[in-house]
Amino acid sequence: MQVFQILFDVVAPVFLVALVGYLWARSGHKLDSAFVALLVNTIATPCLILDTLLRTGVTASALSQMAGVAAVTMTVTFIAAWLLLKAMGLPVKTYLPSLTWSNAGNMGLPLSLFAFGEKGLSLAIAFFTVSSLSNYTVGLGVAAGGLSFREILRMPIVYAIGLALLLIMTGWQLPLFAGRAVQLLGGIAVPLMLLSLGYALATLKFDSPGLNIFLSLARLIGGFAIGWGVATLFGLDGVARGVVVIQSAMPAAVLNYLFAARYGNDAQEVAGFVVVSTVLAMFFLPIFLWTVV
Repeated sequence: MQVFQILFDVVAPVFLVALVGYLWARSGHKLDSAFVALLVNTIATPCLILDTLLRTGVTASALSQMAGVAAVTMTVTFIAAWLLLKAMGLPVKTYLPSLTWSNAGNMGLPLSLFAFGEKGLSLAIAFFTVSSLSNYTVGLGVAAGGLSFREILRMPIVYAIGLALLLIMTGWQLPLFAGRAVQLLGGIAVPLMLLSLGYALATLKFDSPGLNIFLSLARLIGGFAIGWGVATLFGLDGVARGVVVIQSAMPAAVLNYLFAARYGNDAQEVAGFVVVSTVLAMFFLPIFLWTVV
């Protein structure tokens, strides 16, 4: 009973904050999603990355190992998702990005923080960085019908990671005033991520519930199985194992709905996938966490 109470205490805050965003939208209030996304992606998340990596004392080797594990996980997931869609005769451009790239940012980072502490958050950031970079390149390329690696150079998180690694390897430190400013700005990232997630879910509409349920189960259970397998392959244990498993088992990312809408790839169906997988995650994530905490 105590274990389930701990799990509830970990999962509940994530969904409660997202629920605030959902209720905000349902009550008719507006949230400038474009502004929030810009603020989170260009300022808050890079500051969160820089602050977390510097304060937790995680080594560069641990971060590079997690990045490598994340790359393998994403590759296996991509191949498995492609094979599944081909077997079912479903359009790859529509569903492959959502099946492959999970919500490792908006939901994965807060959950890793609450479940595994700041060390877990720092490792989850390494996983999220690889996931985000590949989503904005390969994922965007699948949706658009062509790759654009220039997107990487436009992502502030790349430079935040680079600066953090430089400081870690050299032992240098940010000036106290700069470090505090970075911490303050990074502190708004997680709440804004969850609020915007809840708001986005309240505004999405969908059809084909049967297909969405099947694909959502494939995303959640399949992601969990792949994460578990890759973590076992690399001999990970403790916090590192938990982060890989949980980040791999997140629901479909809202970002892929935006890609589908941008390039005319059945955005309503992708919206259904995102909504259903997020709802089902409420029931599956406590079980997944129970296996790794």
